[in-house]
Parts: sequence; structure tokens; C-alpha cells
Amino acid sequence: MKIPFTKMHGTGNDFIILNQLENQYNLNSELISLLSHRQFGIGFDQLLIVEPSLNPKAEFKYRIFNSDGNEVEQCGNGARCFYRYIKNKNLSKNLQLTVETKSGLIILSEHSENLISVDMGKPIFKEKISNLFTSLTIGNPHAVLEPLDKNQEWESALKLAKEIQNNKAFFPNGVNVGFMKIIDNNNLRLKVLERGSGITLACGTGACAASATAILKGIVKTPVTVHMDGGTVIIDWDGLNSIILSGTAKIVFEGEFDLSSLKKYE
Repeated sequence: MKIPFTKMHGTGNDFIILNQLENQYNLNSELISLLSHRQFGIGFDQLLIVEPSLNPKAEFKYRIFNSDGNEVEQCGNGARCFYRYIKNKNLSKNLQLTVETKSGLIILSEHSENLISVDMGKPIFKEKISNLFTSLTIGNPHAVLEPLDKNQEWESALKLAKEIQNNKAFFPNGVNVGFMKIIDNNNLRLKVLERGSGITLACGTGACAASATAILKGIVKTPVTVHMDGGTVIIDWDGLNSIILSGTAKIVFEGEFDLSSLKKYE
């Protein structure tokens, strides 16, 4: 079976999108993992799927699978790509889209030709688990550390991030771990170890989590520009209501893959 796909990226966070509005491809976690491999497959951080929604308030259902094949609740960079895909394929004429995710409804819109905004809902801060990091949910779980000590080697930081991901407080779903460094009142740098995908060039929900943490602590003021290896996004949060993520979304190429050609790599 040959399956059409679209390869996209949002600030370097890359995806393939499958349209399951009419056809169900029923990819399992093993096949998704094979497809995600950057040498033996197409290569991507997450697989995004467009499906019909049974929720009368939503136009579409938006599903997200990490490169290890596990389904997750939310992806902010993917949501912008989802919007761009829907508009590029003329699947909706509405300028504002309400879509269903595993964590609830989100609202997507485009305020300029290149800038797509996502209403990510209200950040939910968890009870203190550790003095080392702030734990919160932006549709999916995050642990935010600040600041990343300028004398700390990234290898040791990565080891620490993996230890946090193995913290029993996050069992069994795991957590995304973000290291942020404050640049000034409206800018911060961020690097995220994503559960199921590893280090990515950008993480939209991670940018929201880091910004919300810094805003709540009074370290930065909204709007916050978050600088990541793949580029920048803008986060706007008043400290009470929904947090808004804005950034670009690009189509890289389109193609098709043959399920029968996928083989396990050694």
C-alpha cells in the first residue's frame, strides 16, 4: 500500500502529516518508528495525523505520535504545521480552526501570512516535586530548569535530564525536560529533551512551559521570544488565561511511501 505524506517543519521541529479523513492506514508503533528513522525511513520528530472529529465543536481531530511510535497529548510546533497543511490542502475555509487533541480542544489562527498562532490553553503548574525544576503541563508534561549554568557541560545537563525523565513522579508517561537561560526581560534560550524523540531543534510546548515558568517567577515579561536551535517562537501569556504560541510553519516536500518496503533495520 502506498501512502501519501507531507513533510513539514516548525522552527526546525520536523514532521510528516498523513490525511486519514477518508482512509485509515492503521500504522502501529513499530511502523511509525521505522518511518521516523533518518537513515532507513523518511525521518521526523513526530508523525501528525488528520482525522474526522466526533466533537461537534471541532473541525478536525489532530493526533501526534513521537518517533518511538507512542501517541502523545500535544505538540505546539506540530499544531502550526497542522494549520498550514489544512489551509494548503483547502480542507477548510475558516480562518480560525478548532481542533480536537488528546488533551482537549485547541484554537489555531493565522494573523499574518507567515505567523500562525495556537491557543494552547492554561498552563497547569504541579505541586513542587523537586527544588531543581518546575513541573507543569501545557497539554503534555514538562520539567523546566533555569538557568542552565554557563559552566555546565551539555553532556552533564543531558545526563541530568534523563535522570529527571526517569523520576517516578512522572511514571508511566514520562516528561519533557527543558533547560532555559534568560537573555533579557523578553528573551530566553531553550533546549529540550523530548520524551520519545530525544533532543529536537525546537519544542513548542517546551517554549510555552519555559516562558510560563519565567513569567510566573517575574524573570521575564510577556511577550517572550524563545530562541532555540531551529529558530524562534513568540509566547504571550498574561499569567491567568490561555498561553499563546506563535511562529512559522513550512512545507518541505510531499511524497508517498510503500508500507511493504519498510523493513526492520539492524
